[in-house]
Amino acid sequence: MLRFTIYLLGSSIALALGGVLLFGKVPLLLTAGTLVVVVVLFLLAIAIEKSKNKRLIKAGVILALLSIITSSISSAHQEALAQFGKNAYLTELDVLMILGFYVFPLAYIVDWAFLPRRSKV
Repeated sequence: MLRFTIYLLGSSIALALGGVLLFGKVPLLLTAGTLVVVVVLFLLAIAIEKSKNKRLIKAGVILALLSIITSSISSAHQEALAQFGKNAYLTELDVLMILGFYVFPLAYIVDWAFLPRRSKV
């Protein structure tokens, strides 16, 4: 299940880089929350790769859905996307946000949805 691991690691790397770039610019609680999410995604990626456990893969689907939903309704994320292209710093953060909260999670969900029926988790 390497592909699920890659999606999780890709998302965690994008979020970690975004967290580093935002350190000191957002409340410490958000930075700590980002670190927790990065660690959870990283540990889930390792667990899926080692065990191939279908329940863990389903947990990844739930996390991916939550990622997309929470980012979509976040006013801070909406405002950040509205600033896309205004300067290099904001654009870099926006790209990392899009990768971490949308591209990798959506790829995870789509890949899971199109698994053959008998291997569907």
